[in-house]
Amino acid sequence: MNNSIHHINFDIDKGMLIKESSYCQFVPINSVTLRHIQRGGKRFSDHLKKEDKNWWRRQDSWQASTNADNELLSKMPETARILSIFKERLKTNEIEANFLTQKVGTNVKMHADVGTACAINFLLKGDETPIMFEEDGTFYYKNALLNVSKKHMVPEQRSTDRMLFKLRILNMPFEEVREKIYVN
Repeated sequence: MNNSIHHINFDIDKGMLIKESSYCQFVPINSVTLRHIQRGGKRFSDHLKKEDKNWWRRQDSWQASTNADNELLSKMPETARILSIFKERLKTNEIEANFLTQKVGTNVKMHADVGTACAINFLLKGDETPIMFEEDGTFYYKNALLNVSKKHMVPEQRSTDRMLFKLRILNMPFEEVREKIYVN
């Protein structure tokens, strides 16, 4: 059994999620926006190659929405529905929902997510660009549980901008989530 990715079958309304993403503010995922995580004792740059540190400081082509709070979720029924289902299945409130965008012609350097044990990603727009794990290789997916605590990257997005809906699972390791994900 693979410990980096687990494909999942879960029905979502992509059109509704794309519409709901327009309610969110997006910020570049870079070393400036990750400082709050560093305050929690985890240093993002500890896992980066020296030549990649400069890229992380200035990159603006990979962006994330701010986490959806209760007020925002009241305007986002599909986001709230999915979040609620996974909180119930996994028996945790330590899940955050947000959207990610990657501009065409850009890549995401090798990294391990900070402050996230694992994540469930749903591809909303764009081609099936693979995720590449340093230890386990390259995988294509539409909807998947990902072990983002392992070093991974996303190669160049070639034909169109890409958008993901992401559930960040903060406190539960990949293996445990994989076991609980389909339990009702």
